[in-house]
Amino acid sequence: MHKSYWISLIILLLPHTAAAQTGTCDQAQAEAFLDAGNVRARIFNNGGLFWRGSPHVYEVPKGSGLNANFANGLWVGGMINDSLRVAATRYGLWEFWPGPLDDAGNPPINCNLYDKIWEIRKKDIEAFIRTGDISSRLHNWPWQLGAPVIDGDGNPNNYNLQAGDLPELYGDQRLWWIMNDRGNVHQSSNSNAIGLEVHASAHAFSHPGFISNSTFYEYRLINKNKAPFNQAFVGVFGHNDLGNFDDNYVGSDSLLHLGFVYNADNEDEGGEGYGVAPPAIGITIFETTQAESDNFDNNRNGLTDEPEEKLGAYGVMQFFGGGCVTCEPVEAADYYNYLQSRWKDSTALVQGSWGYQRDDMPKREVTRFAYSGDPVNRSFWSAFNNDGLGNELIPPGARRFSISSGPYNLAPTDTVLFRFAIVWSRGTDHLDSVTQLKQEVQEIRDFATSFYTPQSIEQNIPEPIESPLLGFDQNFPNPFSQSTTLRYSLPQTMQVRLAVYDLLGREVAVLVNAQQEAGIYTAQFDAGSLPAGIYLARIELDFLRFTQRMVLIK
Repeated sequence: MHKSYWISLIILLLPHTAAAQTGTCDQAQAEAFLDAGNVRARIFNNGGLFWRGSPHVYEVPKGSGLNANFANGLWVGGMINDSLRVAATRYGLWEFWPGPLDDAGNPPINCNLYDKIWEIRKKDIEAFIRTGDISSRLHNWPWQLGAPVIDGDGNPNNYNLQAGDLPELYGDQRLWWIMNDRGNVHQSSNSNAIGLEVHASAHAFSHPGFISNSTFYEYRLINKNKAPFNQAFVGVFGHNDLGNFDDNYVGSDSLLHLGFVYNADNEDEGGEGYGVAPPAIGITIFETTQAESDNFDNNRNGLTDEPEEKLGAYGVMQFFGGGCVTCEPVEAADYYNYLQSRWKDSTALVQGSWGYQRDDMPKREVTRFAYSGDPVNRSFWSAFNNDGLGNELIPPGARRFSISSGPYNLAPTDTVLFRFAIVWSRGTDHLDSVTQLKQEVQEIRDFATSFYTPQSIEQNIPEPIESPLLGFDQNFPNPFSQSTTLRYSLPQTMQVRLAVYDLLGREVAVLVNAQQEAGIYTAQFDAGSLPAGIYLARIELDFLRFTQRMVLIK
């Protein structure tokens, strides 16, 4: 290890006995590009994404020079001892700084030591397994700071590549960084610090198909305050200039936990525009931390307070540029209201017009999802039908929105897991792009677990384990280059269907479709001419269903 690394680690481990204090850290400067797939995205470690001064970079297709996004960012707000605390911004005065917090909630003495974004790629792990060569990315993986590691030697307190440890790789490229909100004064929200440590990552997939047009994100937010952080919401700010910035609309879909932007007509004009048949782009929140019993269907699956129910999207809020009551947030209360789908004056979002209940208007229905009507069939409430009569009341323009999850109640040291994906889709026209977007978001959500499953490259081919219990074991070998074996056991006679799907949800092979007696079975899957990538083996046993993720390499 380099000498500077050990110096920074010693500083991190120095004891702090004083109460937590705000630091004097400089704004973060590190950046990296997420570019394994068909997206090239500029990533920062300051709480913002894609823009930190010109240029903004969320280029899709990669190499086209066309950008589908201007700026996104992390918003967090909640209560500590009845005092509102917020860490959020839009275009500057970032409210997250590099580095961890110590046990007392203090930031590093020198945040610059952590002003980095670490990267790992699939090719780094493959090269190490083939040749033993350790790339600088493998060598410098910051496991001491909490960067996730697949434990191969049975010791979770080390990082020993030769003994089998490997970085936890999501997708074909993963970026990882660590932030805190106590590194300096909150000048954007004018709030006192929360006391959050954030382990953040972004990843992408290189294999063909619409998955390559998507990028995936994970924030683990740890409450390092000595007091509980209650009624907390976590969200993403979206300023999605979809090509040309001034001809966009916002929509939402509560069942898909989705906020999205699409073009107002079928031509995206100008040098920055996508031209005819422009795409749509959306942010979908995956199920996150477990919900509390609240008599509400948080994950929108038709059930209320079911065991292990997870929180999804709480709401989608659209707002405008400027300083009005329905415009951009300025103070901590503004950010917190938007995270709860409320306007800056704390009034609720309502259906119709631009969502604000004026005194001279008929009473409108309260909602948490702005423009939730389907624009394709011009249903109410969409940009093409704002009043229920089919009238278009609001002209298109540059659109800003937030999508949030919550509420959370975090005791000291508790963690919130917050995952979302940005999905870009292009159909035969601007509205078919919305249809395509929703279909592709649904397919991603159907296989969400696989997108956050570590893509480990096994050093040894595992042997099948004999077991009389019901089970569906990981295929072996995995990864595989041509064929692989799947193994399952049945405790009694059952109807069995074993099939293989690609990540688009298309069935590529049926290996078993029969009634079988109790026992242990194996099935061979020959990939034939299928392209390299991730495949899903799904077994259906009477009313039970299990899925395994398989990696085909060629």
